[in-house]
Amino acid sequence: MPMLLQIDDLTRPNHPYLQAQDECHYLLEYTPKQGYNFSATNQLILNLKKSPDRQGKSDYHYKAEAILQAGDMLRSSLNEEWLASGPTFVPIPCSKSKTHLLYDDRMIRVLRRLTRGSAADVRELIVQTEDLECFHEGYRLRPDQLARYYELDTELLEDSPREVVLFDDMLTTGCHFKAAQSAILQHWPDGVPIAGIFLARVVRPEVSTENLLDFFG
Repeated sequence: MPMLLQIDDLTRPNHPYLQAQDECHYLLEYTPKQGYNFSATNQLILNLKKSPDRQGKSDYHYKAEAILQAGDMLRSSLNEEWLASGPTFVPIPCSKSKTHLLYDDRMIRVLRRLTRGSAADVRELIVQTEDLECFHEGYRLRPDQLARYYELDTELLEDSPREVVLFDDMLTTGCHFKAAQSAILQHWPDGVPIAGIFLARVVRPEVSTENLLDFFG
């Protein structure tokens, strides 16, 4: 099983919105613009991201299998004592609001698989207020722009978490992480520890780090 790795000085320039103080971890590396056969990671991520409108199609069962696989891989990479300490996992919202037909609950399903039988807390703390286009299809916002579409579920704010772990399947520029981090810190400005865990980070070997933001738009 792969080990959970931390974004460091060497990998951080590939995710230009992340700052040195951001604690972010990833398990795998995904290469975009390649197909299922490029790598096992690409196959896992592409199956995980199958659109909900494919439900009922012959290939849709691969999505459910990918959710289980992702949860199990992440669980095997985490320290059980740390999970027993009760961190709060918060899924970063997908591009669509919960009322949209293409809303995808894959992140919460991966987290439920990941945390099963543990003391870890899973909260859909961050709510997206409007539908957006998918970032992986070329639509881009800065973290401050994206944060305007985030609000916190007030019913889940009564208990202050010991530690928040923002979770997403992909780390690209770091925009979603920074927007979600900002939303949480607005409610707990005195500082709840916030980290990020990602199933995979994007690697783009053909793009220089100096031009990443131009590449991402």
